[in-house]
Amino acid sequence: MKHRVQIMKAAMALLVALAWTGLEAHAGPYVFTNFDAPFGTATNAGTGTNANGINNNGAAVGFYITANNTFDNFIRNPNGSFTTILANDTAAMAFGINSSNTVVGVNGQGQAFELKSGGTATPLVFPTSAGAVASMAFGINDKGTIVGQYTNGNDQSPGFILDGTKFTRIDAPAGPDVVNAQGINNNGQIVGFYVGNDGNFHGFMANEKDAKNGQLTGTPLADPTIPNVPGEPGATFVFSQILGINDQGIAVGYYGDSTTSQHGFLYNTKTGQYTFLDDPSEQFSNGGVEVTQITGINNAGEITGFYSDANGIFHGFVASPAVTATPEPASLTLLGIGLVGLAGYGWRRRKLTV
Repeated sequence: MKHRVQIMKAAMALLVALAWTGLEAHAGPYVFTNFDAPFGTATNAGTGTNANGINNNGAAVGFYITANNTFDNFIRNPNGSFTTILANDTAAMAFGINSSNTVVGVNGQGQAFELKSGGTATPLVFPTSAGAVASMAFGINDKGTIVGQYTNGNDQSPGFILDGTKFTRIDAPAGPDVVNAQGINNNGQIVGFYVGNDGNFHGFMANEKDAKNGQLTGTPLADPTIPNVPGEPGATFVFSQILGINDQGIAVGYYGDSTTSQHGFLYNTKTGQYTFLDDPSEQFSNGGVEVTQITGINNAGEITGFYSDANGIFHGFVASPAVTATPEPASLTLLGIGLVGLAGYGWRRRKLTV
């Protein structure tokens, strides 16, 4: 019995050490690694690092928002180093990346672009029939299929799929047909959000194979029933945005509530279940607002996004599913400590053209 107690004490000491060693922070089943892009030190609310997508190799893409509201774009490599991209266009924003490190986004002229590794950004070519006068690309899969939003001459802003030269328009399930197609997995499953009849954003899902005659209508997804969050008594749901999806059908995004705070979630497209998850380093700003946006997920379950601190400054993160031995229920309890930590200022990741 004495030896058993000693073994248990040693095991508990090891678990405590694991829970508090290194730069990672633990939130439930995820281990978060926070980072700042190497473009200076942000000091103003609404500035800092936004990570917007992650590929199946673990590389994240995003941009740093400067005090002048310009953008320095980057790829955060799996080893933690950074590669600067789009250095000649400080109005460009990088949103998506695939396993070939091909990046998509929007350039300073309001055009969706594709940037292949080692190349230069090339505006996407839409068919004349689309009448695209402005566009943004948000996601790209490993097959090179791109999704996003365009604005046409009829003041409509539907979503799109660009599969080589094959163009498909994505219409909203309801509302004024303002659609942001945000992510597409290698199975052709698409997620995003649209403006509903209530004027707020709601998630949708679609599949490329269901398109007919170059058109596709999204299927609305049920809004999350939001949990009670410490520091936000009585908060109610306002909107949600779904921003990425992996090949297992696990999508990610965030919701906004009546306090103007934003909280991350994972969404299982097969079961309809939401799992809520915030970066444990987020904090309330002076205005009482907290922010976590989960913007991308890969096939290993790694996620990326950003959060804001007590000054409303943004910081990027990547997070990996925690690896635990079985059975070790105590380790799950210890590693789960730290979910409560709340953040600050609400710059909306996706600008809509309405």
